Amino acid sequence: MSRFHGYLLCVTCASPNANGHFLDLNGERFCLPCYVLKVNPEHPSTDEMKAAKEQALVKWKCAKWSRDDYKLPNGPLSVS
Repeated sequence: MSRFHGYLLCVTCASPNANGHFLDLNGERFCLPCYVLKVNPEHPSTDEMKAAKEQALVKWKCAKWSRDDYKLPNGPLSVS
């Protein structure tokens, strides 16, 4: 089974997205702070949204599997 590697990049700022902090619109993926700035530049809490996204991204990256967890098999055992 394939492993999930991420939530792609934001079209505007090209930063990686974290779970629950992105929006798909017309085939493009935006992070929430960039979309809010695009739609409503005077929104008061965009800095808080950016900080929450960065914290979620750090937490998600720490939860990812490392290469040590995926050891390659030794191959087929000989029959003899």
